[in-house]
Amino acid sequence: MHLDAEKESSSPPILFSLMEDCSVLIILCLEYIGVNRYEQISDHVIVTATGEFADFQEATRKLKELTHETFLFDDNVTHSVADYANYLARLCYEKRNNQNPYYNNFIVAGIENGEAHLSSIDLFGNHIVKDYVCAGFSKYFGLALIANEWNPTKSMEECKAILHRCFTVLYERDCHSVDQVQFATVTNEGIKVLPPEHVASNWDFK
Repeated sequence: MHLDAEKESSSPPILFSLMEDCSVLIILCLEYIGVNRYEQISDHVIVTATGEFADFQEATRKLKELTHETFLFDDNVTHSVADYANYLARLCYEKRNNQNPYYNNFIVAGIENGEAHLSSIDLFGNHIVKDYVCAGFSKYFGLALIANEWNPTKSMEECKAILHRCFTVLYERDCHSVDQVQFATVTNEGIKVLPPEHVASNWDFK
C-alpha cells in the first residue's frame, strides 16, 4: 500500500490532497481490493496509514476514544490536529518501547480554526511535520516527484494530477499493488473522502 499527501496552498482556502491505494495484502498476497484506509477522527482530523491494517484499526480506535472522552467532558475544549498527531506519536513510541510496535507509517491531516497540520509518524514514534509527506513504497518514488512539482499555489486539480502520476509510477513498479486509488480532501469546510478511481498505466514500453 502506498500513500501520498500534499498541502495545496499556504493561503486561504487551505487544502490537503491525500491519496492511497485500496488494497490489503496478507503475507504479500493480494487479499482485499476496495478497502477504505481513511479514518475520520473528528470533524477536522483524518488519519491514514500504510502497513499492518489491524494495528491501524487499533490506533485509530484509541484516537476515536480520545475524541469521545473529550465530548463527554462537555466543556467546549477540543483537541487540535497537532494534539492528535502528538498523541499518536507518543502511542507509537510507547508501543515500540514495549517491543510490540504498530507496524505502520501514519499520516495525520487536518485544519482547525485556520491552522493546517500535515505530518507523518512512523513505528518508532518519529513525528515529521511538512508541507508534503509520503509513506510506504511511495517514499522511494513519489517523494521525489512531489518535491520536484510542489509549490504552495497549485490548485486541487494540479495536485491530483501529480498524485496520479506518483501512483502510476508506483503501480507499474510494484507487483503487489493495484490500480485502484482513493482521494481524500481536507479543507476549511471539512473532510471529504472521494469514491475509488483507477490510475492509467502504460505497458507499451520499447
